[in-house]
Amino acid sequence: MPYGCAVTKTSDARRLRPAGLATRTAIEDAARALFAERGFDGASVRAIAAEAGVDPALVIRHFGSKEALFLRTVDTSLGIGTVLDGPLETVGRRLVAYFLDPRRPVIRQRYVALAQAAHHDQVREEMIRHTAETYVAPLAPRLPGPHPELRVALAVAQLGGLLNLLFLQRDPIVTAAEPEVVIATYGDAIQRLLTPVPTDEDA
Repeated sequence: MPYGCAVTKTSDARRLRPAGLATRTAIEDAARALFAERGFDGASVRAIAAEAGVDPALVIRHFGSKEALFLRTVDTSLGIGTVLDGPLETVGRRLVAYFLDPRRPVIRQRYVALAQAAHHDQVREEMIRHTAETYVAPLAPRLPGPHPELRVALAVAQLGGLLNLLFLQRDPIVTAAEPEVVIATYGDAIQRLLTPVPTDEDA
């Protein structure tokens, strides 16, 4: 489910006349492209309006705020559900491989944009909702052992740390490492949160 599904109601768009719908679509298309290209901070309302060929006031009129427009147009799901649907015993490596896949350059763009906007309340709340719906809801019921929701949330936080090193800090140690090594090493670390190996104390 894309971010912003609960931000801009479909019924609002249905009340628009064809010209209004065309304007709204043009703004969304422009915002989607500029947020991906420049990130949240670099894509101003004025720049989005110019790209869409409309007055900046129309951007706010249709979406209420830059944050709401951002949430409407940025989708980070990108099929992540299919990754989580697979065998639980290997989900850690599959998650890391998914985000490291060079065929998905848009992941980096969208992660950077989200990270830049995370200090805005509206964006932060949507990110929390996204974690709950996309990761916790499908994974927690499948996990053995105590505190399954907490463990999934911590696994998502751990994954976010990797994305931060790769896409924001561009840490040379991590970026220079072979993808297969990162997938195995970091994927197994995430896996230990989701399916921890029983210890003698658990017996």
